[in-house]
Order: sequence, then C-alpha cells, then structure tokens
Amino acid sequence: MPRTVFSTSRTAEFLDWRALESQTGQSHDRFGDVVIKELLDNALDAAESARIAPEIGLAVSWADGVARVSVTDNGPGIPGAVIERILDFTRNVSDKASLRSPTRGMQGNAFKTLLGIPCALGVTEPVVIEALGVRHDIALSTDPCAEVAIRHTKAPSARTGGTSVTVPLPAAQVTAEKAARWLRKFALVNPHARFVDHAQTEGGEGAGIYEPTAPEGWRKPWPTDPTSAHHYDEAAMKKLVIAHISEHRQGGADLTVRAFTNTFAGLTGSAKAKKVAEQVPGITHLSGFEENLEQVAVLLAAMKENSKPPTPKYLGQVHRDHYAHVLDQAFGVEEPWFARKQLTDGAGIPWSIEVTVARTKRPGAVSFAVNYSATFGDPLARTRLAGDKIADTGALSFLAQADAVPDPSNQLQRAAIVHLVCPVPRFTDKGKTTLVVPREVADACAKALTDASRVLAKDKRSRQSTERQEARQAARQREADARAATRAKPTVTKKDAVFTVMHEAIAQARGADGLSFSSHTLFYKIRPLALKLLPAGSKLKAPYVEQTLLPDWERANGPIRGLYREPRGTLHHPHDPDGTKDVRLGTREVERYRPPQWSYNKILVIEKTGLWLPVRESGIADQYDMAIITNEGYSTEACRALLAKMPPGDVQIFVLHDADPAGYNIARTLGEETARMPDHRVEVIDLGLSVDDAIAKGLEAEPDTRQAALPTRILPHLTDTARAWFTGKACDWNRKGEPRKWRYQRVELNAFSSPDLIAYIKEGLARHHATGKVIPPDSWLSATAEGSLRHRAAAAVGEAIDAMFPKDRIIDEILAGLDTDQITAIGSTDIAQFHTHRPALSWADAVPILVSQRLSDHVDLPALARHAVINYQATER
Repeated sequence: MPRTVFSTSRTAEFLDWRALESQTGQSHDRFGDVVIKELLDNALDAAESARIAPEIGLAVSWADGVARVSVTDNGPGIPGAVIERILDFTRNVSDKASLRSPTRGMQGNAFKTLLGIPCALGVTEPVVIEALGVRHDIALSTDPCAEVAIRHTKAPSARTGGTSVTVPLPAAQVTAEKAARWLRKFALVNPHARFVDHAQTEGGEGAGIYEPTAPEGWRKPWPTDPTSAHHYDEAAMKKLVIAHISEHRQGGADLTVRAFTNTFAGLTGSAKAKKVAEQVPGITHLSGFEENLEQVAVLLAAMKENSKPPTPKYLGQVHRDHYAHVLDQAFGVEEPWFARKQLTDGAGIPWSIEVTVARTKRPGAVSFAVNYSATFGDPLARTRLAGDKIADTGALSFLAQADAVPDPSNQLQRAAIVHLVCPVPRFTDKGKTTLVVPREVADACAKALTDASRVLAKDKRSRQSTERQEARQAARQREADARAATRAKPTVTKKDAVFTVMHEAIAQARGADGLSFSSHTLFYKIRPLALKLLPAGSKLKAPYVEQTLLPDWERANGPIRGLYREPRGTLHHPHDPDGTKDVRLGTREVERYRPPQWSYNKILVIEKTGLWLPVRESGIADQYDMAIITNEGYSTEACRALLAKMPPGDVQIFVLHDADPAGYNIARTLGEETARMPDHRVEVIDLGLSVDDAIAKGLEAEPDTRQAALPTRILPHLTDTARAWFTGKACDWNRKGEPRKWRYQRVELNAFSSPDLIAYIKEGLARHHATGKVIPPDSWLSATAEGSLRHRAAAAVGEAIDAMFPKDRIIDEILAGLDTDQITAIGSTDIAQFHTHRPALSWADAVPILVSQRLSDHVDLPALARHAVINYQATER
C-alpha cells in the first residue's frame, strides 16, 4: 500500500559538519560509515517497496584524494520528481515520518545528509544519481547569504532499471575493509537479499558475494505494509494526523476518515472503516480534526476496538542457519549457538530478539542490527542486562563477560550478531543506535544473550577456576620460597631497594644521549635492579613506584633531570572549535604552557574524558568563557600544577565528578595538599555530582564493590545520606573476620542524558556565582581594534596589488628566462646524497632546499622579479 510523503520545515543546516554530526549522531570522522549505511538502507527499502527480492551492489573507487562510494539496487528507480522534492532544503521529506512500523532508518532526512556531507567535508565533486534513464549530478554549496546553493544538472543515462547513487568523500573516510564490514553486517540480517561487494569480487570467484538463503515465501515487514493502530498512543496518533493536515496545506490530498482508516492493518475493509468513522460524527476528513484534536483519541480507540493487535510473529524471523552461513563465509565458523526470544511488552508492542554467537577459525567481529538494518554500535549500550550468572550494562559488555567477543585471550576467534526488531523503537540518539527498552524486554534480551553464549561462558568459568587453582598453588609456593629467602637474608624494604638503585636506573633511562624519559620508562629500569635486592617472590608495582616513591625521592634529592609525567588529561580552550589550542596535561606540556591573556576566567575540571563531546557541542565553554579540563579518574600532578599557575582570584576553578567515594576524593585532592604535592593549595568549587543532587534529579543508582575503607579526609564532606550510601554493607571478610569488601551505591555522571548534564552544570555555575564573560580593559580592546583595522587595510592593499599585477603572467615571464629543466632535475640520487649530510630532514624538506641552492648558483631571482615587474609597468603605460 503506498505511503504518504510528509514535508516539515528545515533549515540549510546540511552543509555544516557540526550540524550534520547532530543530525546523524556520528562524529564527522565517521561520515564515511554514515554514507555507506544510509545508501544500503535506501537500496534495500527501494527493492522491498516494490516487493522485489533485493539485489544490492557496493563499489568504492579512489582517485585524486577522493573515495567514490556507489550503491546500486534493483528497485523501480527513484523518480525525478522525488529528487526535486529532496532538493527542497526548506522541507523534510520522508515516507516514514510519524509512522510506526518495524522499518529501517526513520531519520527522515537521510538523503539530504548524503547530499550535504561531501560539501561539509570539503569535496566539490557532485553526488551522482542514475535512474530511469537519467543521470542527476547534484553539488551543494552555500551562497553569501548562507543559503543552500544547488547545482543540479541532468544527462541521459544507460541505467533504466533500479537506482545507482554515488557519493564522493575524502579518501581517508572510506577503506575497502570498512565497506566490506558494512556489507557483511547487512547481509547478516537480510536473508532474502543478494549483496555484491564489487571491490572484493576481483579477489576471486565468490569472494565478496552474499547469496540469499531465505526460502520461498519468507516474510518480513515491508516498507509499504500498513501500520497497526495498536502501535500508537494518543500523542503519536495526533502527530500522524497533524502531519497529514500539514501535507494537505502544502497541496496534498485531504484524506477522508475512512480512507485514512483503510491505511491501517486489520482496517482495510469498508465495513470496519465505516464503523470507525461513525465514532467521530461530523468529521469526514482529517482536516476536520484541526479544530477538534480531542477527537483523535476517540478515533484511535475505535480503530483499536475494530482491529486485532499484531503478534510478534509478524516481525519475521531470520533462520539460525542464515546467521551461521554468513558468519562462516566471513570468519569460518567452528561451532555456532543461537537463541530467539519474542514477546509483547506491557504497552502492547511486539518485540523479537535474535542472538547468534560463534567460535571461529579466523578473527571475527560483533555486529548489531535493529529492524533488519545494521547499526553503528550496541543498541543495548545503556540497558542493564541481568542473566543467570552475568549482569552488565550493554550487550557487548555482557557478551565480553561470556567470552563471546573477539579478544586476545581467545585469539580473536569469536563472532556474534544481536538483532532486535520492534515497530516502535525508542532511540536516545540521532544515529538511531541506542535504545530505551522496557524492563521485560531487557530481561528477554538477557535471556537470549545467556542462552546463545552459555557454552562459551561455561568454558570460560572452567578455565578461570583452573587458573585460580594454579595461581593459588603458585602463590603458596612463592610465599614458602619468600619465607625461606627472608630467613636467609636481612630484610630490605622496597623503598630502600628503589632508592639504592635510583641513580643507575636514571642513567639507563636517560641513555648516553641524555634524552628525556617518562616515569613509566624509569619504573621499567628500576624494577629489575630493585628486585635483585629484595627477597625472592617480591613484587614492585608501577603505581607505588611512580606515584609514591619517585615523589619521595625528588623531595629528598631534588627534581630528576629529564623526567616527565605522561599526559593523562587535556585542557580545552573556549572559542576553539577545532581543538587547535588543546593542551595535553603532561609535566613538560604544563611547564611550557602560558595561559593566554583574556581568553577564559573559569576552568571546569570533568572527571570523564568521554563527556567532552556533548560539553563541546552544547557551547557552554564559549558561553561562559570557560576552559574545560577532562581527566580519566584522579587528576594528575600536571593538572594540579596547571591550576596552581592560574593567577589567584582571577580564574574560578570548578570540578565535576561521579557521586561515589572516588569522585568526592577527586574534588578534594584537586585543591588540597597530598603526599605528592604537600604545598599545593588551590581554591576549587565542587559542582557535584553529590549524592543528594543525584537523588533530587531522579538518577538511577547502581551497586558497586569497594575493597578499601572510605578515605577519611572525605568524611567531613559527606551528608548523612552520602555516608550511608558509601558505607554500604560488608560482603566479604578475611580470616580474622574483618570486612575487606563492601557493597555500596553510586551514581555516574553518565546517568544524565547529555542535555540534563549541561543543565546541571549551568545550575551549579549559577548557584556558585560564576563570573561573567571575559572583557579586557579598554586599552587592550583599542589595540586589538587597531590591529584588526591594519589587517583589513593590508588585505585591501594585497587585493589592489593582485588586481594591478597579473602574477601568473609575470611568473611565467620569469620562468621563461630560466633553465627550469636544469633547476628542477632532482632525482632519488640527489635526495639520497642530500640525506648523507642532513639525515633529519624529509624529502619534502630537501626538494625546496636543493631548488634554492641551484637558483643561488646561477640566478639572482629577486633581480629577475623586479625586472619583470618593471617591464610589465612599462608595457601597460
């Protein structure tokens, strides 16, 4: 049954990579993935809409720094009129907007993003669409008013069947391996389709071709299938009705209530449509609901009453043999396991979950799909999954615990596919990847994952048990050996041993050339030397040496020349969208760093590096003239040293952390003295996340286990609630009956959605009276204005000179008078000889130096240039 195509207002935001990141849900360095996925989705939909078994081809070619991604299908061909509608960038064109069915995509603007991505990435070549005997070359740019400028040319094409779409991208965006991965992931969940990777087929017969395995009569939901009224609530049905009314205003048909009812599953008969229409007397067409929106609820109730809710069976099933077949073709399957769970959730929405896990002969991969479409990542990444013996957040983490994902410990010989089908998927991101699922669906997912990975998980537990037994036996033997060695040798402490060998270790780390070295490099030189002085079986761990003993040594003996701490965080400046001013927080980088004048007057330290992207996208750093420091866990000595460099009172320093003991301690150590930095004092404002704030915001708490007592110095900072959360309950005891593990509650910053996190930060800044924007003194502003004016004048002078003198003509005249063959005759022998004297330079550095030398030997180039300019002036006069 044909679907109505809806239009909704949009702006010319499709040519800016930052806006495209927001629309696609992917960073701009993954736009190659976006293009391949969307082209494959569109190709499959085109064939399925015509009820044709899809035949999909994928090809990639590279030339002149551009990768051209082409996908072909065997559908009816995209009409020119639809292309014209797609090119209207003031409207959003989709046949899926507002509809609820288990279809692919559902982004609503995917084709527009495909047209805009090349321009956003700096590629000027057009997107090429060939169908129905016409070739469409479409290139986008922006005009001076920031409006979309479209160059659309048409020419005859030999393609009369199906559609071919070619999208140009920077060459680095696409590799043959990436294209092959996407084709494999789509082949996994589309047993009715034939896929051909034209790049791989050149490698041998049958390579890169996935043949269909579905038996005749196999069924999945087609894009043109009628949707079910039982998939809608009142708000969703209102949205659909309003979309039809809006389309009518744009010149589309004003459907009758009966005709609208006929578009739903189980309501295609005229008798049922009449019954439904009778429930809204006085309204004959959908436009009649515009002034009577409350009647939409009556219409929906009547539609549900007169139709049966669909069962999970209609979602289709991919046979276990198909999954095993594709995985075997890609990785060589030794043994596969499969599980399927189908259910209807509490809201009456059907679900299907299919999981296949395999032990493979070659390194494998884990794939995910929703509604027969491969996804960018794990759709259950934010879902808590509790199985019989495994509980974790996300399907990927769950499978990792079960030894069902490629890992060095299993020689990467694992593969898996997790496929979810649902007519009303609730995504949390624009990339249509991460789902929010009801609890009963999460339980079904956990059961499917458990069943499919049960054998591998059991094998892993058996191996781990054996390894633990062997480790205990080895530990007992080492303890016995150590006791014997201790009786035979005088006791030497680890600190004494390290200090004894320190000079020798420093000399080894520095080397004869006196090069700088990291604290971790120094540890590797210390350890073998110190262990020779310690009892047999002794261990030296890097954190103890690097974070405790090295600072102790430097306090007693002065700084170690050449020693630096490796960066473990980054300082991001405001008003720096490309990150060109980012400073990695290592000791050397911080020593060289000088805070720029009049750039920022606030610093926000965030415990998690993974939160930088939404913080950057929100623009909060620019809005508040606030630098952002991202660390993973505890702040490094370099980070605290940087904060100490800020002028007292001039820069406010804030910290954001998890609501757990480590987070509270991070906030404390950031500003207070520690054993490593005993004189450190910085005024730091703690924005949270506090336990009380987490409760007030309704954030979900999660259980965790700690193996150490609460840090005593955070206790004064804890409310009664926080103390109760973090104290928790003992869950393990040593031989003396003393607790050594505690179960407690915590909340991570990641429990916030990205918008809620930004709102929380803004609330904290307001609560603690964050200072206003940075405004330099008048003298600085005047000097800056004068510099800007001089720059404008210089640019105008340059433009005037360029207009007066045809540079290319004058340059050609100069070159005509030179022996260019002699000057530019530089070969590999010349470069090799050059490197014998200056080995540190590259060939790209060598060529201009050799050219300069040959010029200076024979030609006074500045004199030639002056002479050419004078000749031109004389000729023009």
